[in-house]
Amino acid sequence: MFPKTKKQIDELVGNAVVKGASYQFLTKDATQSYTLGFKQTEPFTAPLLSSEKNIYDIASLTKVVATTTRLLQLVEEGKLALEDPVSKFLPDYHTPDLTLLDLATHRSGLPKNIPGFKIETPEDIQAYITAARPVALNRTIVDYSDLNFILLGQIIEVAGQKPFKSQITDAILKPLQMEDTTFYQADKAHSVPTEVTEKRGVITGVVHDHKAYITGENIGHAGLFSTLEDLSRFASALLFQEGAPILTAESLKLIAQNYTPQLNRDRGIGYDLKRNNDHYALYHTGFTGTFMVLDIPQQKGLIVLTNRIHPTRNNPVFLEEREKIVDTFLKELTPTP
Repeated sequence: MFPKTKKQIDELVGNAVVKGASYQFLTKDATQSYTLGFKQTEPFTAPLLSSEKNIYDIASLTKVVATTTRLLQLVEEGKLALEDPVSKFLPDYHTPDLTLLDLATHRSGLPKNIPGFKIETPEDIQAYITAARPVALNRTIVDYSDLNFILLGQIIEVAGQKPFKSQITDAILKPLQMEDTTFYQADKAHSVPTEVTEKRGVITGVVHDHKAYITGENIGHAGLFSTLEDLSRFASALLFQEGAPILTAESLKLIAQNYTPQLNRDRGIGYDLKRNNDHYALYHTGFTGTFMVLDIPQQKGLIVLTNRIHPTRNNPVFLEEREKIVDTFLKELTPTP
């Protein structure tokens, strides 16, 4: 099953681009899972568990597994609309003409970050949001920014009238029986360490993302820990069950529409879009070394979980190889006649 893609992923470990990897191919007829390499090499060497139970900090996959899914559920429930302005839910927000769709497609014009802005307390997060003014006109460029999904997390809390974490747990994790998926902290014994830093040491079982670490709760851009087994449950719902039990078939169609056809990148709701002949596959990555490709029309998918920032984030080779892997997988999905 997908031998060229498998070879490239295995070479990530074989060539020491990453210390270890857990990955899975999904088709309507079968799934195949693989685990190889090490859980960590600092301060000692330990192998990954030979199962689908290794717990990874999935970083920005939180944006699609949690925030995007819950956003569309609230649309289905009639509690918000994608064309609603941000100011409907956050009346004091400084850029009232932005819509939820602008945020969900990263076409808002909000900056990636604010150089020199220090975030040391939860209150600093709100100050950061207030200080982050658009750097481009909305709907003129796609520029990926955590701010978009931090705002969506706040909007979900207002529209759903419950804490973000509670909504995700009740509406997504429990229906899919994603029992090993948690927010912000995870079982250290089964967790795959991320970065080694002077301030935090070997980060294990505690969220790596700085903003999520500082808030410790209810933020929409990062924070989930999960396993290959649990993410397979999520992917299978989208690939094989028309979204059930978490989304409707209509919502799946909304996700995969291209809302930025004239801009610099193709974006659906939450997801990056990868052209695959006459349709798009859904794609998203996570800073810690995670990524997922879901081709819903062909009912095929790929989930890859690695510890690419262990012991350091200085790993540009991984980013290059990741894109090659995705391209190879898309070619193997639909072989040339």
